[in-house]
Formats: sequence, C-alpha cells, structure tokens
Amino acid sequence: MSSICPYLYRDREGRFRCEVTGNAVDPGLMPCLFNFKECPFYVSATKAQAKPAVEAPPESAPTATVAVEGVVERVLEEGVKAAEERGIEEEVVEEVSRMIKAAEELAVNLNEKWKEYEDNARRLVKMWEETSMSARHALEAISSAIELYEKIIENLETLLKSGRISEKAYEELKSEAQSNLEKYKSLKNDLESSFKNAERLVIPHIQRVKVAEARPELGKLRLSLMKLEQMYKEGKVSRETYERLKKELESRIRWLEQLVGETA
Repeated sequence: MSSICPYLYRDREGRFRCEVTGNAVDPGLMPCLFNFKECPFYVSATKAQAKPAVEAPPESAPTATVAVEGVVERVLEEGVKAAEERGIEEEVVEEVSRMIKAAEELAVNLNEKWKEYEDNARRLVKMWEETSMSARHALEAISSAIELYEKIIENLETLLKSGRISEKAYEELKSEAQSNLEKYKSLKNDLESSFKNAERLVIPHIQRVKVAEARPELGKLRLSLMKLEQMYKEGKVSRETYERLKKELESRIRWLEQLVGETA
C-alpha cells in the first residue's frame, strides 16, 4: 500500500497540490506522506467517495478466475526467470543487507545521541535565560555605580572651584573616587566580554532547538489555515472571524518561516 496520499499531485508549474482543497501544500510539513490518513481532508474525501460493496459474481465466473490465476503464474515465472538472467547472486544480496544493517545501526546511534543533545540543549536554553537575566541585572548595578562615581568627581570639581573644599581634600577624595570608578569600569568590560564570548557559543544551540520545535508547529499552523479556508468556503465561519483568525495564523506562520529559514 502506498504511503503517499492519493489526493496529492503536481500542477503544471511542478508545485504540489491537494486535490481535495485545491491548495498548494508542502508534503514535507503536511501529513501527505505516511500520516495522510490522519488528514481531515483525506478522511472527508474518502467518506464521500465510499461506495456500497460490490455483489459477489454469479457462479458462472470460475473461468475468469482461472484465467487470471494463469496470468499471475506466468508473470511470476517471467519475473523469476528475469531475475536469474540478471545474475543476482546471494553474495550481492548479503552485501546489500550488511550495508542496510550498518546504516540502520548508525541511524539508531544517531537518534540516541540527538535525543541526548536535544535534552542538553533545552537545559542550556533555560540556563542561559537565567544567566542572561542575572548578567543584565549585574551590568545595570555596575553602570549605576559608574554613574555615581562620575557624579562624585563632577561634584568635587564644583566644590573645589567654589572654594568649599581645599586642594588637598579635593585630590584625596578624587583619587579615591577615580580608583573606584576605574574598578567598576574594568568589571563592566570583563563581564560584557565574557558574556559576549559565551553568547557566541550558546546561541547556535538555542537556534537549533528553536528550529526543531518550530517545524512541527509550522506544519500544524498551515493545516489549520487550510481548515479555516475550507470552513469559510462552506459558510461555517463568518467573514469577520475568518479574517481575524487568518491574520493571526499567517503572522505566526511568517515568523516561524523566518526562524527556520523558509520563504512563503
């Protein structure tokens, strides 16, 4: 039995289309392959085309059955003969089977490693969200301290010019404030540098996780949009509701398409 939806076809431009809805579809993201029996459009179309069971042929039909069996036997014999003429040997079959087995084992191994990677990457996403928040708060506190000491130095200069403090007191207080100012500036530069270096390594993993999560959602949203359009055509939703939901779905779809690097 074919694993491809019988209602999937290519138009003259080479685009895939659904025969039930007439819309262009992406078989890789829609349930047109393997899971097409779960698609509501396939189910509805199948029910509509269902016909009563054909009555059993009269008893006078055995001759036709025998003739068909004879044709099948000849086809099988010709197939075996053709295979023998092509020289298919057991060694070749064994080698192909070995290659298939090796590929299967590698795929299983990769699946296990990919699952482990995804689990660790999701933990990294959560960890980085907390780390980013803490880093922002720390940088804000350091920036406030820098502004404070810059203001102190500015005020000291004002006091000196007005004669309210002596030159000696001014130099001592300014030296202390300048030392603290340089310390906080150095802390800020070090923290920003380490944050950017870590972010450069973390972001690619976060993007992979987001893309992996976005693809299934993108397929569901596209299917929802097709259902909405079908319901509107059938008069099951008002134009106002249709326009509002369509706008929301298309906006979310465009965002996910940008995330996974697709174009509409």
